[in-house]
Amino acid sequence: MKKFVSLLLAGIMALSLVACGGSDSSSSAAPVSSTPDASSTAAGGKVEALNIYGIYKSESTYFVNEAASIEKTLGELGEKYGFEATWHFNNCDGDPEKYMTLIDTAIADNADAIVTCIPDQTMSQSVVDKCKDAGVPIIAVDDGLIDTDGNKIAPWFGIDAYNIGYTAGEWMADYAKENDLLDDPSVGLLYMTMETVSSCVPRTEGEKDAWKDKLGDALSDRTYEADYVSMSEEAYNSASAVVTAHPEIKTWLVMTPSENGVLGCGAVLEEAGLDGTSCVIALGCDEMSNQWADGNYSVCRASAYFSGKVVGKEAITAVVEYLVNGTEIPAEYATPAVIVTPENYTDYVL
Repeated sequence: MKKFVSLLLAGIMALSLVACGGSDSSSSAAPVSSTPDASSTAAGGKVEALNIYGIYKSESTYFVNEAASIEKTLGELGEKYGFEATWHFNNCDGDPEKYMTLIDTAIADNADAIVTCIPDQTMSQSVVDKCKDAGVPIIAVDDGLIDTDGNKIAPWFGIDAYNIGYTAGEWMADYAKENDLLDDPSVGLLYMTMETVSSCVPRTEGEKDAWKDKLGDALSDRTYEADYVSMSEEAYNSASAVVTAHPEIKTWLVMTPSENGVLGCGAVLEEAGLDGTSCVIALGCDEMSNQWADGNYSVCRASAYFSGKVVGKEAITAVVEYLVNGTEIPAEYATPAVIVTPENYTDYVL
């Protein structure tokens, strides 16, 4: 049975926070004003081939699944519209310089469009400007391309971040109440956070609001936060500092913005011998489904599942419809979540 510790030491990473923007909509919004002019692409004309680049900030399970969905959907749309599709999946390993090199490579290769999850959102404007000057449409997935005020400056496809967090927070509040944990002085509440990633902030906000709406100020004197950037190793270090500083807490209730947070914090709780009494709820389920399939339920007892496969399918469909038929790309598309457990996840996970 695989353990969180061994996963962490092996460097296996799950969802990067990556994950996604904070729209409150679960469907397409109004057309975005930054959609490139049709004259700069094959939009609306006869298309015989499409050259599409995917440039991601990491090669996490979530992104690999999303990219596979894009490739599959491209093939299906190619058969439908009669074009040959080439899909290039690249990741920059979180390196902004490598990311810009990949953008330049796509432009030099006459990409018809770029689908991207940027490693550093402060680079957004320069990337959008570069692609606009080259006449290459760029579409953000998961983490938005934003200006200095946090406004999206390119079409975005991702998850309904706040409501997904809220769903997780409701589940955790119910779990605490049903298991009579609210009046136990050895129980603590821990929010793993990613404050520097705009797509992850609303997830934690949703978790906190749901807990407050359900339970008021319960455990307010034993509530802690541990911030990390993206990687499970960072989450491990951050969670370890909190858990080590509070040996009086024997049962941790943990909410996270990504599966990397689950892997990192889960390893800490396992090392401390607290995984049997504690409870973590994940956001996603790409990595957790792998663990649960191996019989390793560990401390992660549920997940607010959303699918990168759905995000990828919706994003590339919009891109192809634009390039082939001239249909404007929606400004936003956000997919919602559903709570899954080790007992029922196979009914939901794609």
